Amino acid sequence: MEKNSFTLLETLISLLLLSVIVVGFSKYSYYENFDEHFMLLNNLENSFTTNSYSSSFIKESKKITIIINDSELKKQKVEKISYKDDKVGLFKYEIN
Repeated sequence: MEKNSFTLLETLISLLLLSVIVVGFSKYSYYENFDEHFMLLNNLENSFTTNSYSSSFIKESKKITIIINDSELKKQKVEKISYKDDKVGLFKYEIN
C-alpha cells in the first residue's frame, strides 16, 4: 500500500523550513526602514501642501516663456522649490 498522509516528523520539518524562510525574508527585507521613509515623504508632502518650507528646501526664482496657440508668447515669473537628498528628489513650481 502507498502512504497517503504526512507523518508528524515530515510536518515538523516542513514547518521548520517554512519558518526559517519567513524569518529570513522579514529580517533582511529591502523595506527594513519603511516607516522612516514613509515619515520623510509624509513630512515633505505636508511642507509642499502648506507652503511651509524648512532650510532643507532650495528656492529659485525663474522666468519662463509660455507659448499659447503657436503664436502668443507670455512670460511668467515662477519660483522653483526643490528638495534633494540621497533617496528623494522633489520639485514644485509656484506662480508669483
